[in-house]
Amino acid sequence: MTLLGSKKGYSKNDINFFEEFTASARKQTQVLAVVVFVGIIAIGLCLAVLAYDIFRNAGVQKDIDNLNTTLASDEYAGLELQSQALQQDINDKNQYYYTLTEMRRIVDETHAAETSIANLIGEVVPSDAYVASYDLTGNQLNITGMTFSYYDAANICYLLNRSNVFTNYVLPNIETDSSLRHNEEMVDNPIDVYYDFSITGNLVNESIISVGHYANTESGVIALSGISSQAVDAGSEYVFDGINTYSVNGVNYTLSSISINGQAITSEQLAIAQSEDKISGIANGNVEIDLFYTVAQVEETAEGEAE
Repeated sequence: MTLLGSKKGYSKNDINFFEEFTASARKQTQVLAVVVFVGIIAIGLCLAVLAYDIFRNAGVQKDIDNLNTTLASDEYAGLELQSQALQQDINDKNQYYYTLTEMRRIVDETHAAETSIANLIGEVVPSDAYVASYDLTGNQLNITGMTFSYYDAANICYLLNRSNVFTNYVLPNIETDSSLRHNEEMVDNPIDVYYDFSITGNLVNESIISVGHYANTESGVIALSGISSQAVDAGSEYVFDGINTYSVNGVNYTLSSISINGQAITSEQLAIAQSEDKISGIANGNVEIDLFYTVAQVEETAEGEAE
């Protein structure tokens, strides 16, 4: 029996053996407690966030209901009609402004009679000739008259050209007077022969270059603004930049076509103008440029994506 040891020593070893399991269970209990505690905190946070969202959504829904109630009231019932009326008023005033600028353009393009040209004609007409008519329409001068010498009529035109009153060199139109063509006796007598002459040419003057912006809409073409005009010396180059886009009343437009003096330019010319973002030319008389636009589709797409 002594080989087995004392009862006291055996008891201690037995207790130490179970203590290892007890310590391990205690650690597991502590870990489990921490996990449960963390889980409870996480669940609490989720419930708090959920409760916050519920209360916030309830508040937003209440605001929406109040706004719908306000919009349904008599005070706001007619706002859409008022908006349409205001937009129509804006369009009417814009058309009125366009009409005023169109009238101003006509005034700018109407040149006063040049008294200096009349004085010059009086100086170059010889004593054996006279001027039957003197007509100045815009910047085009037309002179008709009679002379007893073919060369005097040609010299009148030469002196006018030398005075640099015409944009281009002008040739006279000289013919034997029609009343003598059926009278052979008078034609054979050079003393009784006289000539009809006419001289027509464009005077050196300023050209008025006007530009208008228009929109193609379902209801037709409307003016986006008034007509702007500028005076350019004849023979000089005019340039208008930034024509590809146009903005008015918060709406963006894109260039779709161009008309010059009522004639639409070709697709090739339009492509060049769009690539250079400008329209240019040489001033040779008054020029009316009409720029036609459509609502910018790119802007509408971007707004739709933002919504």
